[in-house]
Amino acid sequence: MQLDSYLEIFTTMYGWAFANIISEVITGTGLVIIPFAIIIFQSWREAKEQGLESSGVLALLERAMTRLIIALFVMSVCFATTLITSLHHTNLAYMPPATPLAPSPVQGSRDGGTGSGFDSAMHDSVDGSMSGTGNLSYVPAWWYSVMAISSGVNNAVRNGLNNSGSSIRMVEDLARTATIEDPKVLNSVQRFYSECFVPARSRYLTLTAGDISPAGQTVLDPTNKAYGPTDVDWMGSQLFRTEPGFYAHMRSYNPVPGFVVDFTRDTDYYNPSSGLPPPNPGVINPAWGRPTCKEWWEDSTQGVREQMISHSSTWQQLLNVGASAMTWGSNDQRKDSFARLAQAKANPSFVDQDRISGSDYDVATSIGRIAGGALSTIGVGSAAAVAGVAFTPLITALPMMQALVLMGIYMFLPLVVFLSGFDLRAMFYGAVAIFTVKLWAAMWFIAQWIDARLISAMYPGGQGNMLIQELTHLASGSTPQGYKRMILNILLLTLFIGLPVIWTAMMTWIGVNIGGGLGKLMGSAESTAQSSAKTSTSFVTRGKR
Repeated sequence: MQLDSYLEIFTTMYGWAFANIISEVITGTGLVIIPFAIIIFQSWREAKEQGLESSGVLALLERAMTRLIIALFVMSVCFATTLITSLHHTNLAYMPPATPLAPSPVQGSRDGGTGSGFDSAMHDSVDGSMSGTGNLSYVPAWWYSVMAISSGVNNAVRNGLNNSGSSIRMVEDLARTATIEDPKVLNSVQRFYSECFVPARSRYLTLTAGDISPAGQTVLDPTNKAYGPTDVDWMGSQLFRTEPGFYAHMRSYNPVPGFVVDFTRDTDYYNPSSGLPPPNPGVINPAWGRPTCKEWWEDSTQGVREQMISHSSTWQQLLNVGASAMTWGSNDQRKDSFARLAQAKANPSFVDQDRISGSDYDVATSIGRIAGGALSTIGVGSAAAVAGVAFTPLITALPMMQALVLMGIYMFLPLVVFLSGFDLRAMFYGAVAIFTVKLWAAMWFIAQWIDARLISAMYPGGQGNMLIQELTHLASGSTPQGYKRMILNILLLTLFIGLPVIWTAMMTWIGVNIGGGLGKLMGSAESTAQSSAKTSTSFVTRGKR
């Protein structure tokens, strides 16, 4: 029997364990005979009120027999347990959905283990050691059939949708939680920002449109969706890397660890093999060289970009998921897009040379900078509060809530059936409740399928950097370009909560109609029995006369 979460495996066992305990209390104390006694008493009372001549003994017997047969049937299929329908004879299992991080998930089961913390924390639900009552895994035949049918329909609905989910949501959730905490990486980002990006951008601002090559103008063209005019707003600018006079001709101010000395580049170093005498006696070259800004950014091992996107497992996962979830013009473009997001997370700033040398700002300048920083912080916080809603906790919590709700339904089914007087309607109400809650998982599956199509509709073209640019703007506190993300988040929230609410409301209406129909059916059966009894009484009375 396929379930919808690891937790549901154990809550199913717990639910029926509690149900068996309640059933033992009802049967062990003799309370189980009370509904039958009430049926007999009500039949006798109704016959007594109508009078012997109008109803007679046969009417009393027919009415009581009809009610007793219905009550015995309900008790036998909804209350009595059997060894055949024991949960230990059923393989309760859960198959996680395939994701880019786990393309071949392993099925978890009650008997084989789930590989999660539930195995040790809830092991007593499997071996029955939670109570000394006995075997607590028995399930009445009716409820077992309802569970099996509900699980089958649920899985059939999900299997009927191809390409149900989208990994773009996973990229977004990873991007929201990814941060740069390594102080060495932060130092490299800060140094590159101050020593390469700020000088390059300052030089760019002094140029006119005619000073930029045709290739550079193509990069900055507003119709260029891959780069465009905003390309010069971040450290890994394509224009700065390809345009002559920028990164290819700029070098770091100081030696960068990891870059060996290259005397063809580091001409300001003393080259012992040149045959020239040292400029000063005892001169010693630094341990590392001064790379060009282009090398410093693009190097596959020591480059700033590589450090930003692969320094932790979270960023490596983000890069791998992004590669499969989105379409990229090139691998270089993919790395640049995630490096741009990493820059927004690192939030580097220009390091003033006056502050480095120890010259502090005056009081007025310091107050102005503090006020500006406070306003910026408030803006970032408000944007994060509006648009930075992560749905991973919601998607994770809803199946757990479903498992707990099902446990509560299973637990109270024997008590509800008993208190209803073994009413036929209680049997169908319980079946509708189980079927409704079980299919919540199918509703969430459909919601994810629709969400994936909405993302594709709002971000046409399939270029992955378009979505990353949205996430970058949100991470840096800019809201105008984050409207699409906020709309999609609101729609997803509506789907995940609204679809189960609509489905539950419709099934409630169906359950009420079923209950009304069964009430009429039982009333008709009793009327038929009463009519037959009256006819028999009439014949007997006529014979006596």
